[in-house]
Amino acid sequence: MSDVTVETAGIRQFGASAAQSAEQITSAAGIDLAANLAALAPVLGPIGADFLASFATAQANHAKAVAELAAHYVATSSAAFSTADEYDGTDSGTADTFGGIGAGGLR
Repeated sequence: MSDVTVETAGIRQFGASAAQSAEQITSAAGIDLAANLAALAPVLGPIGADFLASFATAQANHAKAVAELAAHYVATSSAAFSTADEYDGTDSGTADTFGGIGAGGLR
């Protein structure tokens, strides 16, 4: 079996970076679709109504995709922190068990 070394601080740093990315993506995606469409409607007029409807659908799909991307970053962050906690817990538990064996606590 090979040695496994895990730097949980590095995993947590990755988790924090993913959380920050999620915040930045969410902030960048903060568009007011209704306001954008309201501003375009008088400019495009009745001739551009079909385009405006297509544009609204595309913008809604874009907003949904960006929200999904941010959610993936949130999940990545959560998984990273959980993984680091599990590694630390397992390491601590194993150390306690081995310490108990050395002290004659387990038979």
